[in-house]
Amino acid sequence: MGKTRMFWFLFFVGFCAAYKPVVFIHGFNGTPEDGNLIKDIIQKMHPGTLYYTANAFNRTDTVKPLWEEVAIVKPQLVKYMEAHPDGIHLICYSQGGLVCRGLLSTIPDHNVDTLIAVSSPMAGIYGDPHHLELYEKFSDFLAPLNNDSISPHITEFKHNFLRIKRMVLIGGPNDGLIRPWQSSLFGFYDENEIVQDMKKQQYFIKDSFGLRTMYEQNRLFMYNIKGIVHKQWVRNPDVIKGVFMKWLN
Repeated sequence: MGKTRMFWFLFFVGFCAAYKPVVFIHGFNGTPEDGNLIKDIIQKMHPGTLYYTANAFNRTDTVKPLWEEVAIVKPQLVKYMEAHPDGIHLICYSQGGLVCRGLLSTIPDHNVDTLIAVSSPMAGIYGDPHHLELYEKFSDFLAPLNNDSISPHITEFKHNFLRIKRMVLIGGPNDGLIRPWQSSLFGFYDENEIVQDMKKQQYFIKDSFGLRTMYEQNRLFMYNIKGIVHKQWVRNPDVIKGVFMKWLN
């Protein structure tokens, strides 16, 4: 191979290797194929980027308790992390965002560079905001992660969560499924059923799991995008190109 051809070959290999691998985790009643358009756009705009899916829980498996889903996905995600010690990006869609919260709160040496949570009910979905005591007593997923139930593991959860270098939250008022849609941005109803944003939530005020720290360190980014219904977040090329791709360095 001539010197010129060798130069361009090495340049291309180095250029492609510059992009961190991307792992896609789908949502409720979903499959890895839900991320096909994301994969296609990534590979066109960032040639050579490695793309993986968590092909571990599909369709009916997504009705399992969330900690069970976390346990199912964890071995695959750890394998991807170990294969790429320089870090990976996570794109987590819908319920997949909650699974990612559980994963990144319980993997002590994870190397996630950017977590992109796409229309994920990070603060939960509307049930009954008038019975917070029951939530604190019986929720075995969000309440411990938020330290609403005084979790003995909260120090570990917070330490692990803060290993995320950047978190990107995406949601919008026309979602139609996530209630309130502001849950995608860590907002939720108060006792009067009025939506309060992230900064007024106790887990933010108390910095229970590191959300406030991440915000104050300028590592938290939020998008409020109008006109997108829930199923279209991962099927809209404008959102993928204009928002997702910005963060996939």
